[in-house]
Amino acid sequence: MEPATTHSPPETDALRHIRQEIDRLDQEILELMARRFDFAQATLSVKARLGLGPVDTRREAEVVRRAASHARERGLHPELVRDIFWRLIELSKASNVEKTP
Repeated sequence: MEPATTHSPPETDALRHIRQEIDRLDQEILELMARRFDFAQATLSVKARLGLGPVDTRREAEVVRRAASHARERGLHPELVRDIFWRLIELSKASNVEKTP
């Protein structure tokens, strides 16, 4: 009788590895979101010095259009990517409201 092995089947190992990579990418995405947020916050002080308002709807639309176009080129669903980018913009705006004295 052969001793019981503690090794998982290769498929299980492959799945575990894939999930670990997804988890790592999720952390990278969050880090990139935080960096994007920091830059969005930095624009506020520059805009204030230039006498500009905090919201530039034309720029927001341009960013979202560009993201959807890049998504299409990469084979991703452009409408869903557009939604994600609108949410990223909303994240910055919501944080600005929370920080207003």
